[in-house]
Amino acid sequence: MDLFDGGSLDFDSSIPFLTFTYFCKTHKLVPSNYYRPLTKTQSKLHKEILRLQDKGLSYRKIHKELIKNEFKIGKSPSTVHSIIKKREKRDKFLNQTVVEGYTDFDILFYKVTGD
Repeated sequence: MDLFDGGSLDFDSSIPFLTFTYFCKTHKLVPSNYYRPLTKTQSKLHKEILRLQDKGLSYRKIHKELIKNEFKIGKSPSTVHSIIKKREKRDKFLNQTVVEGYTDFDILFYKVTGD
């Protein structure tokens, strides 16, 4: 720094910056049909299937009960089994945990010049 001889003012400094890595593992960014709500008919059918399943009935007996109670259901008992499996898969997908956090904290110094 030599101001008296017609020189210049040299400015040389560093500025600290806090850096980190943010991570997020989520299923909510994936487009899926599971996000669509069930229709009233589907919801009523699923509730009845779940109720009968909680009573300990097999999917074949649940199918017989649904037909007896005049629910619209396919002719084969395997349709009830399919609904149960799809419901379990849907619940597993929608109830996934979201993992997020911050790691790799560091302080970086960037040199600032008077240019």
